[in-house]
Amino acid sequence: MTQATAIKQDSNNQIMSRQQVENDVREQIAFSAEHTDNYHRPVLVVSKQRLRANARRFMSAMPRVRPHFAVKANPDAEILQTFKQEGTCFEIASIAELDAMIELGVNMETVFYSNPIKSPAAIKHAANNGLLWYCVDTPEEVEKIAMIKPDAKLYLRITVSNEGSSWPLAGKFGAGPAAVEAIMEATKQHSMQLCGVTFHVGSQCSNINNWVAGIRAAKQIFTQLSSHGFTPELLNIGGGYPLQFTGDEPSIEQIGEAINRELESIPGSIQVMAEPGRYLVGSAGCLVSQVVGIATRDEARWIYLDTGVYGGLMELTMDFPLSLVSERTGEPGLWTMAGPTCDSIDVMGPHSLPVNSATGDFIYMPNLGAYCTTCACDFNGFPTPVMRMVE
Repeated sequence: MTQATAIKQDSNNQIMSRQQVENDVREQIAFSAEHTDNYHRPVLVVSKQRLRANARRFMSAMPRVRPHFAVKANPDAEILQTFKQEGTCFEIASIAELDAMIELGVNMETVFYSNPIKSPAAIKHAANNGLLWYCVDTPEEVEKIAMIKPDAKLYLRITVSNEGSSWPLAGKFGAGPAAVEAIMEATKQHSMQLCGVTFHVGSQCSNINNWVAGIRAAKQIFTQLSSHGFTPELLNIGGGYPLQFTGDEPSIEQIGEAINRELESIPGSIQVMAEPGRYLVGSAGCLVSQVVGIATRDEARWIYLDTGVYGGLMELTMDFPLSLVSERTGEPGLWTMAGPTCDSIDVMGPHSLPVNSATGDFIYMPNLGAYCTTCACDFNGFPTPVMRMVE
């Protein structure tokens, strides 16, 4: 293939990806538009069919990788049940999420506690209910778990690059090279099992190299574990798998191709898992909101919705690449979008909507199945989005 042919093929693939994104957005809006009758509060409409399709596509792209749905992305019981039926396992970060697993009736030995910092009460509750696997990234966490569940299996979270992620997660968690050795020594001192390695490339990651580098770093840690007398059993490649907002993001198949290639050098005795959250549930949900007010301030046009930063749109404060589609047609114009509360931080920045937008218009926000209802609260008395499941 000549360079010119390759460039043309890449261009055609990009055009096809963008067309798929447009088709996907239209589909999400179509199944959401049916839920505007008797509208009285924001509605997150979630498609079970899309949940199932996402789970199957992830497993097809990476056959060796066992998906553990990151419950924090959307802990709705019906969503969890759907993923359980599709054969996914689960990853939790709190007592409430653990209780959701108990209610769901899953095998607790397949549930992974990936929050690197856990309260003693949470560890005790998890241990009493059969959880075996716990994430650590400090010697102090090792000691804490040792006091409560000395037979736990620990997996070490290491730092990796989050470059190319819309929502970087590096800094708060993850052990650097100097800390890794201290954690191994603490684990030996308490006669515990350090059996695995995990990392997180950042949420909505478009940089495939982050996973590649993470797997290679994990392989080096496996060598260290073996030299300390531990037996590596687990590689957890975390989350961060992106939704298709623009068509420029890598597909799950492209990410899977690179990951699968790196996994060829990982021994078959090591279980490989991942923690997809946004990827599995994000594109299954479309938020329906309504314009409650229009204003002109110093020649700038403002549009106020019945939901905002406090009502599930927190990620828009980080310039998240969310699409907004109005039911109204017309020439597009730039609006400053804000939520309904009296708080000045309840502003989501500039967005393109029809210049003839008016109070009462419905606004559709595709790809909000993850971290919308989960991050919402009723501050100022405004209701959080209600969730409705559709087949």
